[in-house]
Amino acid sequence: MPASPPSLQRYSAHLRVTLDWLVRSIRHGKGGSSAYYSPLRGWSAPYPETSGYIIPTLLDAASALDDASLRASALQLGEWLLELQDEAGWWPGGLLTSRSSRQPSVFNTAQILDGMVALAHNTEDERWRAAATHGALWLTQTLGDDGCWQIGNYREGVNPSYYSQVAWPMLQAWTLTGDDEIRDGASRVLARIMGRRAPSGLIEGWGFDEGRPAFTHTIAYTLRGFIESAQVLDAWDAYGEPCMAALEKLARKAELANGRLPGAYRDNWSAVSWYSCLTGNAQIALCLLRVEERKSDLRLVNSAAKLTDYVCSRQQTGFGLAGTRGAVAGSSPPWGRYMFMRYPNWAAKYHADALMMLSARLKREIAP
Repeated sequence: MPASPPSLQRYSAHLRVTLDWLVRSIRHGKGGSSAYYSPLRGWSAPYPETSGYIIPTLLDAASALDDASLRASALQLGEWLLELQDEAGWWPGGLLTSRSSRQPSVFNTAQILDGMVALAHNTEDERWRAAATHGALWLTQTLGDDGCWQIGNYREGVNPSYYSQVAWPMLQAWTLTGDDEIRDGASRVLARIMGRRAPSGLIEGWGFDEGRPAFTHTIAYTLRGFIESAQVLDAWDAYGEPCMAALEKLARKAELANGRLPGAYRDNWSAVSWYSCLTGNAQIALCLLRVEERKSDLRLVNSAAKLTDYVCSRQQTGFGLAGTRGAVAGSSPPWGRYMFMRYPNWAAKYHADALMMLSARLKREIAP
């Protein structure tokens, strides 16, 4: 095991600077969280999608660190997102600027559901439950019998495989409402995507662009969506177990490469290795830790620790540019293909999640 009490102290220090950076992204985001910091252009406009799924991160951290200010930041994001929800239930895609044309987005709506559900569980305010229900019903009622959406896609007519990460928030909303129409819609999405799985564990269409290598970011979206949905539905054999071939492959690669995963993979599992996608690294660590919760397996914990250690090694924690202290770059090196020369808020979000989950797991391991 690579971790020890000194490692836990190091993880705690990295978590603190990461959270401080996320809070700064909210100060610069005019209500939401600024999507990214660029050393060349400064802070970007706020991003509704990622502001939504940063909410559970802040709530978890507020509880873990007994820091009420983080909970206040989560509530601020929630209030901002409530104002953006359309009367039909959807939230808009893209960054929010004065020139934005607000259009419905399937993926972004689902990621914001994640935040609304977390707030519903964390408070007694019925507005969060109502917003989550409204959003989930919009997703359900615009979904076809074939498990595809014809509107609200990032690319017109394209329903990528990382939409398993849409099904998961729908199922979270189902647990709030008990509306089986929502559960059945999410199940259609999962069944359609699982039909694209190859014997090698690869899932066709899990990247942003058909025919191009898939970043580990979207690969992890796809796998996490299935893993979490399997947990909610108590359907591990249908949705969790089929992901294990891919996860075992990525865990072994992380082990052999000391935590550095390639930035992307082609359809035959050949790697694009000249850069690493740090967001994907953190997300894959989370997938491994979630799987390991089912049955103790220190191999997976070890791989998750190495993945997290690698992201820590690329994070600036000392003094320098205020915008990069505590931030996580999209790629390592920063001029890699994923989020070229930018520090996205979702990389910090997933790094914080991984640090919290790994620390909790290691504390259990070393407890007397």
